[in-house]
Amino acid sequence: VEHRRAQTKVVEYEELNRLKANLLATVSHELRTPLATIKGYATMIIDYDRRLKRDEKLQHLRSIDKAADRLTELVDHLLDMSRLEAGLFRLDRQETNVDRIIEEAVAETQLRAPQHRVRAELGGGLSPITADSKRVRQILDNLLDNAVKYSEQGTEVVVRARRASRELVISVTDQGRGIPADETDKVFDRFYRIEQRLSKDPGGLGLGLSLSKALVEAHGGRISVASKVGAGSTFYFTLPILKTEKHK
Repeated sequence: VEHRRAQTKVVEYEELNRLKANLLATVSHELRTPLATIKGYATMIIDYDRRLKRDEKLQHLRSIDKAADRLTELVDHLLDMSRLEAGLFRLDRQETNVDRIIEEAVAETQLRAPQHRVRAELGGGLSPITADSKRVRQILDNLLDNAVKYSEQGTEVVVRARRASRELVISVTDQGRGIPADETDKVFDRFYRIEQRLSKDPGGLGLGLSLSKALVEAHGGRISVASKVGAGSTFYFTLPILKTEKHK
């Protein structure tokens, strides 16, 4: 028995080291790209300020701004995962209008991805529920960003929401590449990225879906995916309808 326990600890230790090495390599790669963008364009503006036209400067500044946003997102994801693992993560549950959150998320995604058609189909009975509105929005943003990232220009992304018994069911459907059947159970794993099996690499730490799963489960809900290669994917998540409580 002691021998088996020792073997198990060795395997767990090796797996932990592998994950740490994977994290270091992935984070280093993902941070290097936006940092190089910021450094490159900032240096260009400094060195060639008088030669650059106003439109060129604005274009470079927009690239810097976009790269800075990407850095912020990466750091936020890492911090959230750290808080979850340390047991320090807490939801701020308040009365939340999910339909409004969906409409705002869809509108902002459409602005960020004008090459796609992003719309919402909301069923009736979406009364306010008790949830952390910031985290619900984070879940939606992660799913919408993935939908846009893995689908071709000109395709449609649809967010649907309906009430089913004592929970809300929200889905995000794309017309993208789809996920192989043997991959669907892995997409919610930390640091797993579907592009590991695809030629095009859209980047990212592979934490978005893992974080979304943790946030959904923290609310007492479930998350899943239905997909077919070449026919797109639909990610579903549920939020329990709790009795609205007053929060101090």
